Parts: sequence; structure tokens; C-alpha cells
Amino acid sequence: MDNFRKILREWSNFIEEAVDIDTYNPRSLRVLDFDHTVAFTGEKVYVMSPEGSVVKELTSDEYSDPANSLSRDEVIAGYYYDFSEFDDVDADKAVENIYVTDILKNFINAGSASDRIILILTARTQDAETGIRNYLETIGIEHSNIDIVGVGNSSPQKKVDEVSKILDQNSSIEEVSFFDDSLSNTEEMMRFLSTYEREDGIPILFDVANVNEEGKLVRMPGYRVRKK
Repeated sequence: MDNFRKILREWSNFIEEAVDIDTYNPRSLRVLDFDHTVAFTGEKVYVMSPEGSVVKELTSDEYSDPANSLSRDEVIAGYYYDFSEFDDVDADKAVENIYVTDILKNFINAGSASDRIILILTARTQDAETGIRNYLETIGIEHSNIDIVGVGNSSPQKKVDEVSKILDQNSSIEEVSFFDDSLSNTEEMMRFLSTYEREDGIPILFDVANVNEEGKLVRMPGYRVRKK
């Protein structure tokens, strides 16, 4: 009798899981950058000499400036970047961007979790996930239904590739939000979303916003497509 009950319980759990999988049809994808979007962070990129000493300290914004790129001669000589601080988040230095976190909280609390995918998409590597989750806890944000992906690269195409993969895997998604402090990232994402075609031929609705130095959302022409 006990074995029968065990089999019945396992079969019941299997059926429940199968139903959950079948009914998971997210309608929206909410994507947010982390550094200087969710939070103003204090991690630095270090320019290192061939001998391993620090030559220069760069914020993430300064690192994104082409003027601070290493020249071909410097790379050949052995100069390199050290990104190790970005494997974690210093919560004491990070400052919450309430303009974005208020929106993030609305995303979390809006309707059923199965109706949406919430993603923090960062240029950091995946090693930073634990630090990002710990930081979200310090500012009181429930993150169990937030996915965190580190693309490990500052190229705008890397974020586009990740969003494209999610859309291809979830044909039920009808609208996408994308918030990022990098103008290159928002421009590239806007271009991608404006040309993306769902399987049913219906265009994706999207809301792309650039986060300015004050943390506020700025929408450029063409950055938003809503239902008519």
C-alpha cells in the first residue's frame, strides 16, 4: 500500500510539473542592465603594465570610452585590462537608482510570474551573479523570479544575441522592455527589435530607454512601439 501511495504521489507531481511547463507562455520580456542602470556601482577596471602593476584606474563609463582603449602597440608590449573587481558587487559603494528599481519592483509585482521574463543582462561575467543577487537583497528586491545573465563583453551585439535567443525560444512574447545606460546598447537593441519578426508575423512591441547620468530614463525617437 505504501508503495502504491508513493507511486501515486510521484505521478501527481509529474502531472503538476507537466501542466506548469505547458502553461508557461510569457507575454513580456523585461531586460535591465545592472551597472549605472539598476545601481551606480564603484567597481573599477585597471590598466595593468606588463610587470603587473596598476597604470590607470577606469570606471565602467571611462572604460567604454574609445579614448581609453589600449593601442595596438600597448597590447603587443603586454599591457592589459584587469576586470576582477567586476566579479562581485561592493554594496557599500553601490548606490541604488530608484528611477529604475521602482520600475523593476513594478515588473516583479505585475500579475503572474509565468506571464513575464525579468532579466538583468550585464556586460559582467556570470561570476558576478552572486554579488548582484546579494546586492538586490540589500535594497529589498525579491529576485527569485529574476534571471541574471553575464555576457562577459561590452559589445552591444552580445546583449542583442541574448535577447534574440530568448525571443526565439518563447514565441508567446509580445513585448520587450530594455533599459541600459549605454547609448550604443540601446541603439543596437532598438534596431534589432524594430526588425524582429515573430513566427506569426506580428511585430514585437518594445520600449527601449537609455539611462542618463542622473539615472532617469530617456527615450529617443523610435525607441517605443505600442499597441495601436
